[in-house]
Amino acid sequence: MEKLLKVLTDPISNKILQTIRVNGEMTIADIISANVGVPRATIYRKIDKMVDVGAICVASTNKVRGQIENVYKIKDIFIPGSDDGEYNLKLITMSLMCILGQYENYFKSDNVDVNRDKLFMFNYNILLNDVDFGLMMQEMYKLVDKYQNKQGKEDAKLRNLYLISAPGGEV
Repeated sequence: MEKLLKVLTDPISNKILQTIRVNGEMTIADIISANVGVPRATIYRKIDKMVDVGAICVASTNKVRGQIENVYKIKDIFIPGSDDGEYNLKLITMSLMCILGQYENYFKSDNVDVNRDKLFMFNYNILLNDVDFGLMMQEMYKLVDKYQNKQGKEDAKLRNLYLISAPGGEV
């Protein structure tokens, strides 16, 4: 599980995962042509790691000029639940620590400007049943996908947007 969390919090792997998620299924050639800004060799290396940890899988294969070409898709990459509360807490803590590490690196840099870089954190407490929560998530994915597919402009910056669902306690 630690390897999966490392892959999910790696900016390059995450960019590739989001590209696959938005497009459904993709070959490495598709990912390269999607102009993700990642060198070919790095894409091959990251794809191998993502398959190894179970973040993506081969959905099908194509035969192209005598070669087998894999078509990749996202696997269920939610943190799996367990009856062991201590294990679940460890997984969530590791995920949050990776995010904390990104903030720590940012604040150690010489060029910190939270207003310019639009750092923020929101906490919304909402009361929804499972169906309404699923519908809300679908709408949010559509909105993020709209901007995920935009081509980077000259002044574009990599921005990490995290959405975390947590128990809210008593109503």
